This record gives sequence, structure tokens and C-alpha cells, in this order.
Amino acid sequence: MNRNFRIILAAAIYMLGIVACVYVGGWVMLLKPVKETIAAYTLGTLTWPQLVVSVIKCISSMTVAGLIWCLGYIASNHIFDSRDE
Repeated sequence: MNRNFRIILAAAIYMLGIVACVYVGGWVMLLKPVKETIAAYTLGTLTWPQLVVSVIKCISSMTVAGLIWCLGYIASNHIFDSRDE
């Protein structure tokens, strides 16, 4: 495979990992549960299980984001590693 193509592919995979990290860790696991909890509290329908799940999601969101970023980084390094040349 061409060296330039591998560099571009590795950069694309790395960027995809960053985008997925921000989406899953930032939106799905952090902001969305907070938004839903605030809406449920405002409507008066907030339950303890919903609050507990939201707190667990918020606490673990950065760990999941780091895992997704790390997987993207490892995949991009697998495609193009500068030590191979």
C-alpha cells in the first residue's frame, strides 16, 4: 500500500475516533442524561432509578470517551507506524 495513502487513512481513522469519542462520551453519556434528568425534574416525573442511571453515566462518560479515543489511536497506529520505515 502506498505510504501517502496509509498516512491519510490513519489520519481519517484517528479523526473518526475523536469524533466518536466526543459524541459518545460527551453527548450520549454526559449531556443527554443531564438534559433528560432536568426535564424529568421539571415535569415532576423524576424517579430514583433514573437519577442513579444518570449519575452513573455521567461518572463513567470520560472513561468511555477515553477508551474510544484509545481504540481509534491504536487503529491509526496499526495502519501507519512511522517506526516501520
